[in-house]
Amino acid sequence: MRRTENIFEQESYRGTGVRTMSGVTLTWIICSTISVLAAIGIIANFGAVTARIAIFMANLLSSGFLILVAILAVVCFVVRIRWKLHRSFWRW
Repeated sequence: MRRTENIFEQESYRGTGVRTMSGVTLTWIICSTISVLAAIGIIANFGAVTARIAIFMANLLSSGFLILVAILAVVCFVVRIRWKLHRSFWRW
């Protein structure tokens, strides 16, 4: 019978004596393999990768994206301050 309470128990229900591999283990192996391959690719093509990053950042900075991020940060800060002031006023 399948248990639903314990998220850390073994996920395979094939019985004893059979080699089992849980979904978590399989996902970990796949993600690790992809990470190692990506690291090897970045190291092998370091010049091309850094050139692409530099071009991307130059385009991003020239597009005015930072101005939008700054405006959004100021708006979030003001809304947060007003919410705190409003809550502290009504709590007394």
